[in-house]
Amino acid sequence: MAEALAVVGIVANIIQLVDFGSRVLKRLEEYQSGLGDIPEVFHHIKAELPVLLDALRQTKAVIDAGSMQDDSKKALIPAVEGCGIQIQLLDDVIVKALPASGDSWAIRGRKALRSLRYDAKVEKIIAVVRGYIQTLTYHYAAAYTLRPLVGMTLVS
Repeated sequence: MAEALAVVGIVANIIQLVDFGSRVLKRLEEYQSGLGDIPEVFHHIKAELPVLLDALRQTKAVIDAGSMQDDSKKALIPAVEGCGIQIQLLDDVIVKALPASGDSWAIRGRKALRSLRYDAKVEKIIAVVRGYIQTLTYHYAAAYTLRPLVGMTLVS
């Protein structure tokens, strides 16, 4: 019973994370289109977050197809939860560092100056997100592209 709850939990976490990550990307795109270019540090996350979200969607598709073993699902839970924490941290930084379209010029100016303080924090988030992308990609590649090789005999 606990394993079934873990499976449902990972799928729910992936759905929630993809939704939240998509909203973060949309916020960056809205900022860029409405208020000008995003600060340099956000360019990397804007390029890499879609890769993470795609890896999560692929993982969910494999789970939904019933192709993933329960042990693998349980092993992925910490990675999925860790992704969620990083995306939440990123969203918090975006709220503090990037002005909204309705902000006054004074607030925009203060946030522009303050945004420089967040560069190191965003870089750290990016590094952690890259690690999760690598973990999810490696897991997917190892588990599902090598699967046809299992049980094959080599001919000399």
